[in-house]
Amino acid sequence: MSDAGTPSPQGDQPQQQIKIQVGDQLKHGVYANFLVVSHSAHEFTLDFCQVMPGGEGGAVQAEVVSRMKVAPTMVGKIMRALNTNMTSYEDKFGMVREVG
Repeated sequence: MSDAGTPSPQGDQPQQQIKIQVGDQLKHGVYANFLVVSHSAHEFTLDFCQVMPGGEGGAVQAEVVSRMKVAPTMVGKIMRALNTNMTSYEDKFGMVREVG
């Protein structure tokens, strides 16, 4: 996923270089502090949410700020890309401690 231009694991020709373009409406991103993952036979759905404490009756509310649907064939690639980037992050900034 994030290794465009590197040889494939089979030793074939290098992968095609992909230029990523982010439009003005998306370039700032959106903050999410909660993720819900669900799936069907054909796709995985990732709902990125912002958790807002203090709803009615003390209920915690989570507003979906972005929903991504991906093919099952992409899930392993996403996990590997996240693992690679998390390792790189922790090498640079130190171990991330999970909260909660």
